[in-house]
Amino acid sequence: MVYNEKLGKWIELFGMGIFRPEVTKPLGITKPVLAWGGGIERIAMLKYDLDDVREFYNNNLGWLRSTTKCQ
Repeated sequence: MVYNEKLGKWIELFGMGIFRPEVTKPLGITKPVLAWGGGIERIAMLKYDLDDVREFYNNNLGWLRSTTKCQ
């Protein structure tokens, strides 16, 4: 977690959770399985001053063309 002063709130940098049983049972796994991973897009969100991480996935070509590091 890191505090984002612009948004005035804490944001998550690494997602965590537990795999749903319907995902693990077909593999013969009966015990809960933890999952976690780094969110490089969360760090990039801070660098590019974005308010919402989903902005990376909306295919905004204008934004991609205007952002120097994305060219």
